[in-house]
Amino acid sequence: MVSALESVSTFAIDLETTGLEPIDSRILLCQIGVPGINYVINAAQVPLEPLLPYLVERRWKKIIQNSKFERRFFLNKYTIPINNVWDTQLAEQLLRPDGFGFSLEALVLKYLNRKMNKAIRKTFYERKKFVLTSEQIEYAAEDVDVLTPIMEAQYEQLAKHGMLQLADLEFELAQVVASMEEEGTPIDQEKWRSKIKEVSILHEASRLRMLDIFYESGKIDEQMGLFERGGINISSPKQMKESFKRIGIDVDSTNEREIALIDHPAAVELLNYRGLDKTLTSYGGSFLDKIHPFTGRIHADFKQLGTETGRFSCREPNMQQIPEEFRECVWKEDWVIVGADYSQIELRILAELSGDKNFIEAFISGEDLHKSTAALMFGIPLDSVTKEQRFMAKSINFGIAYGMGPGKLMDTINSEAHRTGGKKHTFPEVLIMFERYKTTYRQVNNWLQQAANKAFMTLESETMYGRKRFYNRPDQNLPEKEYSRQVGAIKRRGANSPIQGTNADITKLAMLNVHNNLEEGGYRAKIIIQVHDEIVVLAHKRQAEQVKEVVLASMIESAEKILKRVPVKADAYIHPFWRK
Repeated sequence: MVSALESVSTFAIDLETTGLEPIDSRILLCQIGVPGINYVINAAQVPLEPLLPYLVERRWKKIIQNSKFERRFFLNKYTIPINNVWDTQLAEQLLRPDGFGFSLEALVLKYLNRKMNKAIRKTFYERKKFVLTSEQIEYAAEDVDVLTPIMEAQYEQLAKHGMLQLADLEFELAQVVASMEEEGTPIDQEKWRSKIKEVSILHEASRLRMLDIFYESGKIDEQMGLFERGGINISSPKQMKESFKRIGIDVDSTNEREIALIDHPAAVELLNYRGLDKTLTSYGGSFLDKIHPFTGRIHADFKQLGTETGRFSCREPNMQQIPEEFRECVWKEDWVIVGADYSQIELRILAELSGDKNFIEAFISGEDLHKSTAALMFGIPLDSVTKEQRFMAKSINFGIAYGMGPGKLMDTINSEAHRTGGKKHTFPEVLIMFERYKTTYRQVNNWLQQAANKAFMTLESETMYGRKRFYNRPDQNLPEKEYSRQVGAIKRRGANSPIQGTNADITKLAMLNVHNNLEEGGYRAKIIIQVHDEIVVLAHKRQAEQVKEVVLASMIESAEKILKRVPVKADAYIHPFWRK
């Protein structure tokens, strides 16, 4: 096999293992595919060390389906990276970001027009004493045999769409993601349990307050079939709608948007209860079950192409949405968290894309962007801007890129007014503000409209780094209302995706840059969590200040590769635990 590798520049590789988690699983088979022959190595009997230099060396391109898996195993067992990879799964996700058909079985059917029997894979997990069968050997060999023709077909498609540079970024980043998952996140379990108890107490207190509010009104009685104070199921939308009706409030829905607009203690308490309930459901005792017994850490599954815009997602468990009060449980003795994120990066991207002089100048001046926006919108001096005016400007600044219209803006402003006791605004008043904004940032408004229309006309949108998102044209035979809804959805995504996607591209460049610079510098520090444009690093406390400087410099450098006219800003902190 080694002799065969010396005569090629590209080879395919795949592993069969006893399980999906490298920490408590073994490598059973290692398959290597070169033109004309596929090698199946019984890794339980034959050491893989002779292969390792070929994985590390960039001279050879390695074709892998879902390379994060193989990369984690080689990090865990041999502490080496796999460099210069073509990941067929990631490549397909770039070509089809809508979430359809990324498995090897699906790719073989699409590109080679044949079916694979993936059921054999389970037999590798089921045997305590592993004895290879001819069926298993043939199955393993086929896994690498199909990868080269799939790569060749994908290369043509990615080149056609101008996404080869982007593909290289995603392929390189998969090594960082593997390292991040292998490192895991340290959790203070005792403190976490203490937090669960605190939230549980608040959760029950909120439930009782809800019942008190409804029953003390004197209008919740046996007509509802609820004979005891504990009879109302607060989690039931139907019972909540009926309960609100009996205290004189008719609601079409009990969703957050509508409930937030109701000026009544029951509405405020319902939102509070739901927040606590969600926290307990997602991050209660079941969360601690995800801590690996061997490492005492969470090894979550980070999906680097978790959304159609290129953003990460996370599962098993979702580390990106850990409530703020639980973040302080991300902790390790003698180590610190170096956290960093970009400042208003999506607004800076919008300024760059639109070329709006007023918008760009607001960033160059270093003034508070939202105050500057309010001053321009309302024609008043900067120091005369009120908190309410700043909040209105901030709401439009962040909302307009997501296709927010005047109605949604009115809901946002009035929800905040309800929370703070401020003045509520009518739709005509909000419409005037909306039009002022469009006049203030005319080029921003024009670019958003053009991007929306272009997406509908071409059925694709593109980031500044070349990431594309594709759309399906609505059927013109649909009912008019549904057709208009689908057109509107494409236009909203077409305006937002270049912004949110460019943010994802910048953050991924930054992650790769941070990882490589920390590795090259020999720092005792690893990326452990990624949340949108935030990078969380676990660093030894003795090197914290140097690591912070490396992280900040790496992030600024990465963003400046894309943003040329708008200054970039990133903020970082050093703290014993992860914080907002």
